[in-house]
Amino acid sequence: MKKIYQAALLATLGLVGVAGVQAATYNGDLLLGFSSGAGNDLVYDLGARSSLVDGQTWNLTSLLTGYDLNTINWGVIGDKNVSGVRLVWSTTGGAPANTITGNTAWGTLDNITASIYFDFSTAGAGNSITPDSTTQNSWNQQTIVGSLTTQYHNAYENPNVTGLSSANLFEVVNNGSTPTQIGTFTLDKSGGMTFNVTAVPEPGTADLIGGGALLMLALRNKFRRTQS
Repeated sequence: MKKIYQAALLATLGLVGVAGVQAATYNGDLLLGFSSGAGNDLVYDLGARSSLVDGQTWNLTSLLTGYDLNTINWGVIGDKNVSGVRLVWSTTGGAPANTITGNTAWGTLDNITASIYFDFSTAGAGNSITPDSTTQNSWNQQTIVGSLTTQYHNAYENPNVTGLSSANLFEVVNNGSTPTQIGTFTLDKSGGMTFNVTAVPEPGTADLIGGGALLMLALRNKFRRTQS
């Protein structure tokens, strides 16, 4: 009954047809999508954002057989309500991802991502689907060329890069704040995908001197107060 209701809801939103009711419930995992713009797309469940570690790799060689990796479009999206903080994750080619303001905007993207996940029969890391690139919930239509306002690239942005390149992964809070880059995904010529955590810059000399001066000023003021 739950899946029938879910199918009816997504159909009403114009996100999915009711024909296949084998849907898995979206669980907040990161989705890695590939599309050549024709034939079938590939959407792969990378697992939870919290499970990513620096240098993590995925061997997708067998899944990407038949695709031209030099020209393929690919990217990563996902979202989750983490202890009341609603987050969106999205890759871009360079610039920060778009901001998101309010629960309504976040809910729209959550519904869209759930509709992409609708074709998964089982939820969880390592599962994949190969939807026809012309269907409304394919990676191609949702994130690249679809004309519906309810599709991902129209409701938010296109998360894809092209070919053997790197894509920056940003974490976006639904309060309009500037997105934070948390890492980079890189596709290699063998069909491997690697995630690297974004390094936090070490403080420069000026920062250290400035911080030391502030500390000395605070201690001096505290000393004066104790002497008065």
